[in-house]
Amino acid sequence: MKKLLLKSMLLVSHEEKKALEIKFDPDVTLIQGANDTGKSSVIKTLFWTFGAEPPKIHRSWKAADIASLVEFKIDEDKYFIYRHRRSFSLFSGGGHLLGSYESVTNELGPALAKLFGFNLKITNREGIQETPPPAYMLLPFYIDQDKGWSGTWCSFNRLGQYANWKQTLTSYFLGLRPDQWYALNAKIKLLDEEKNEPLRQLKSIESIEFKAIQELSSVDFNIDLSEFKKDVDKLVLKCNELEKNQAQYKQKISEARTEEVRLKAQIEIVIHTREELDSDYAYAQSSLGSSVDCPTCGAEYENSFSERFAIAQDAETCTDLLSSLREDLAQVKKHIASIEDELKKDFLRQSEIEEILSRKRGKLKVKDLIDIEGKKSLLEHLKTEAKEIKAYLGELERHQAEAKESADKFDDPERRKTIVETYGERFEVNARKLQVTGLSEHVFKNVNASIDESGSDLPRAVLAYYFAVVSLIVEGKDGVNFPLVIDAPNQQEQDKGNLYNILDFIVKNRPKNSQLVVGLVDDANVYFPGKRILLNKKYAALESGEYLELSKKIRHFEVAHMSGASE
Repeated sequence: MKKLLLKSMLLVSHEEKKALEIKFDPDVTLIQGANDTGKSSVIKTLFWTFGAEPPKIHRSWKAADIASLVEFKIDEDKYFIYRHRRSFSLFSGGGHLLGSYESVTNELGPALAKLFGFNLKITNREGIQETPPPAYMLLPFYIDQDKGWSGTWCSFNRLGQYANWKQTLTSYFLGLRPDQWYALNAKIKLLDEEKNEPLRQLKSIESIEFKAIQELSSVDFNIDLSEFKKDVDKLVLKCNELEKNQAQYKQKISEARTEEVRLKAQIEIVIHTREELDSDYAYAQSSLGSSVDCPTCGAEYENSFSERFAIAQDAETCTDLLSSLREDLAQVKKHIASIEDELKKDFLRQSEIEEILSRKRGKLKVKDLIDIEGKKSLLEHLKTEAKEIKAYLGELERHQAEAKESADKFDDPERRKTIVETYGERFEVNARKLQVTGLSEHVFKNVNASIDESGSDLPRAVLAYYFAVVSLIVEGKDGVNFPLVIDAPNQQEQDKGNLYNILDFIVKNRPKNSQLVVGLVDDANVYFPGKRILLNKKYAALESGEYLELSKKIRHFEVAHMSGASE
């Protein structure tokens, strides 16, 4: 695994003639200051420089029109990344321009992914495999002040551009499958995309070929009776092939209809179950006291919040399942419609072929003979072209099969089970240390589970989750170990005891061999090793007295960035 180490961050506002430079400690950096001193804006800008957009940036910080430069190391190699507004530049440690980028998704994302060793590809909503933007690479390593404490994997904006991205991302980062599997899986899907154009060409060739044969049939195929017989035999063979296809299509439709009936039945069961749970919850909420007597055995059972919450959770699970089943049903219906459409096309082509076969031979003219020879030549050319395309498709399918065989070797169910169990154990231990005791069992067994807590327990549960996840990432062999950045851990008015516990937990349980950056107001007398950066002025994180010196320091990068060429 590659380790990324933050060295420094330089912020310059030519608009306000102010600047700030922060030098990070290789172990722990504490950015401390009262409210409104700009510490969160500084921390947000760190990720903003790498192309990850935080949920909120203060309007006055935006108005300052800040240019930022972050110096970092990946293992032993040093780099700089520069951002101003919506454009970026990446530099070597010697200040030589490696590349300038205007698009985060199409340009910066792939460049950073290559640098970080981030091999994950995600299918976008157009069905194309692509490297996700930097926000997806940095999500596990940042808890944002404004949104990050409300749940997991939510500290950046614009995360909805991919469907089911969270499950893919957690699986990748936790190493449920190794990096090699994701690289091979991306190759398989890329080969799938490469097949689309040849398949389209092949379908077009078959259409042109069929039309040419149709036109030939209006006069005759050939004055040579033996050649004519060959052409007729070819049509009969094609007709038989279409009949065989129709039988296969009918079989597929039958299977899909069976799946449709099965899904509809499951949906009915889930709807009925959810209605029963809703009734149980309403009854427990309004009609029962704090305890319930069993009419059979006389035992007394609690009707506490946790019992009612469990019912509500089951209902929520039913709702999620119902949504998933309805999506599956829609896909099945779409699949049936697609097969039926192909079946209709086959029926039409079969009818046309049968009509051609039933025609009588007419009189031949010289023009007809010329047309026949031209169309025969076209058919030979199309046959050759189709053969080449089929050979190319065969090569692609062979490469796909080889990639799949290799990928299967890296797909180890036992490995996945072990990792999930380790995640659950660590999450549970962390939760106990942070005195979060109400979490349900399923959150320890599912790496994608939503954290079902509220009030002051929620941020502590979120912290316990992140530390479990990051510890596994850091111990993995693939990807990059980015510094863990935690902003404003005192959420939901934690009492003094909980605040001390939170900060003490962060210091003592930070992942080994991982840099830590923490932004906070009050350290609760917890000892933080490393460097402490104090921001003392209200609404003024940047200093006017630093502007001249720091603006000179950033000028080389600004000039190279604007020119688009290294000096």
